[in-house]
Order: sequence, then structure tokens, then C-alpha cells
Amino acid sequence: MRPSLLARPALAVFLLAGSLGLAHADDLKRSISITGEASVSAKPDVAYVSIGVENAGKVANEVLAANSKTTGDVLAALKGAGIDAKDLQTSGFTVQPQILRPQNSSLSSSDDSPSITGYTVANTVNVTLHDLPKLGDVLDKAVTAGANSIDGIQFDVSNPSALLDDARKAALADARRKAQIYADAAGLKLGKLVELSENAGPVVGAVYRARMATAAVPIESGSNTLNVTVSVRFELDE
Repeated sequence: MRPSLLARPALAVFLLAGSLGLAHADDLKRSISITGEASVSAKPDVAYVSIGVENAGKVANEVLAANSKTTGDVLAALKGAGIDAKDLQTSGFTVQPQILRPQNSSLSSSDDSPSITGYTVANTVNVTLHDLPKLGDVLDKAVTAGANSIDGIQFDVSNPSALLDDARKAALADARRKAQIYADAAGLKLGKLVELSENAGPVVGAVYRARMATAAVPIESGSNTLNVTVSVRFELDE
């Protein structure tokens, strides 16, 4: 399917150096500077998701052991669902004490000192999924294995180069079209292109967050938009 290209208006600036009596000879050429923009929509083909396991208890070693076992089960479930080991990366691991702070503390009383009541252990793994139709099933398997945190699912286009090339052509055409309108309005002819610069980048698609998910997880990847903006300068002739 041919991508849809959307253009947005931008501000044009005439550089009529010929009207400046003190300008150098190289600056006397009339010109117009303007921006052109274009967007292309693309269906994502890769997803990134953080899957975590969090445990709490009174004894640190016991909580750590429980978290390690569950995290191992989750990793095994992900690999069993077809996720390659290179697409699994630990992104966070914490062991934190749970501290009880008395509401009515007194500096003169040692009984009102903060006390540790337990520990929380969390382990988070970043997952890259290249088969998007399997995403819901992968999340279901992870939760079944013991994951209790699913956060920040992001969808992306793995190879946007060809799509950006279409947007680049459309952005330059947009800039030329607008420059021609201003040239015609000024009674001048649009000359050669003398300057061009680009600013290109993707717009992040939808983000899905879930905690303690159960049953099959319905996921919609939607579409991502990649934008290109070009800044150009054309000479203007009589």
C-alpha cells in the first residue's frame, strides 16, 4: 500500500538583499527561504515491552530466592513462546527494605526509631518482539509464569528508510510548491535551489500499560507516523 503523505503549512521568509544599499555583490541576489513538511504512516513491525517480577517478605534472602525462581520461570516461558535470548535483556534489579516510620516520633525516645519490617525485590526484563500477532499470547504466558508487572509497551518500525525517502520527496515538493506561490505573488520567477537541510524523525506510537494482567491480552499496534521537515532556499529571478 502506498503510504499517505500529509503536508503542513510553514512560514516563508523573503531575503530581498537587492534592496539593501550596503550589501555586498554576492548578497544582492533575491531569494526565498521556506520549510516543507511531509508525513508517512507505517504499520509497526516490532514491539518493546518491560516485564517485571516483584516479591515482598520479611526475610531478605527468602524474598530474593523467590524472586529469582519466578524470574527464571518467566524467562523460560518467554523463550518457550519463541523469544530469542538476544531479545531479552535485564533492565533493572533492586532490593529495598520496607521501613516503618512512627507517626508520632520523639527525638528523646529510642522506641520511636524507624524499623525495617521487610524487603521488596524487583527484577525487570526488556523484551523485543518481532512477531506482533504473538504479543498478546507472550504477555499471557509471562503473567501465567509469575510476572506481575507489564509496563511501557511501545511499537516501532524497524526499517523506516524507504518510508522516509518517500516523505523526503514529498517534503521538498511541498517546499517548492509554497515557494512558487510566493514567487508568483511577488511577480518573480522561482530560480534554482541553493540551500537544503533536513530534520527527520519518528513520532512514537501508542503505549500500552498493564499490571497483573490475566487471561488473553488483546493488543492493537495501530500505526506510527514518521515526519520529515526540510528547510530550503531558492533564488528568485526577474
